[in-house]
Amino acid sequence: MKKICAILFSIFLLLILSSCGRDILTKDTIEDGFTHRLDFENKLKEYSNGMIEIEDSNIEYRDKENDRIYKADWKGFEIYSKMGKSDWLSNSYSVTTEKLVFEDKTANEQYRKLMEIIIRIADPKLNIEEVNKLIDSGVDLNEVKDGRGFYYQLKVGQDPVNNIDFTIVPKGGW
Repeated sequence: MKKICAILFSIFLLLILSSCGRDILTKDTIEDGFTHRLDFENKLKEYSNGMIEIEDSNIEYRDKENDRIYKADWKGFEIYSKMGKSDWLSNSYSVTTEKLVFEDKTANEQYRKLMEIIIRIADPKLNIEEVNKLIDSGVDLNEVKDGRGFYYQLKVGQDPVNNIDFTIVPKGGW
């Protein structure tokens, strides 16, 4: 009876260890400078206290560039990021909108909140005061009206890899 119990216990352990090893081999591995797609969407919701919730997102393959991009829409703001392996987003983001964010108070508040949350995701070491200072100085110093719209480029934190572009696109697009 002891031998049978020992054999069954050994088989049980082998099954557990083999299934754990298989899970470890099939799980996504963390990519430096990237955020997992689900983590990105969950952090948008968490950091905004439920205000920003992505309901429409997809990954598109671009033949010409031979890469994939993540695209999500939130209340007329489109969020883009290049994709790494599997479902990992590059911590460089682009946000575009046709909204008149300087003329509409609600759109301006939404735009600023989205900027704040994306910067916090790209560089979680920044506190809220640093993020707000970055947004304020970035908008003042980097605003360009080029006839097609406004363009902002904010570099987040100390890492030059994290670039976030905020673009206001005129109605009808570029």
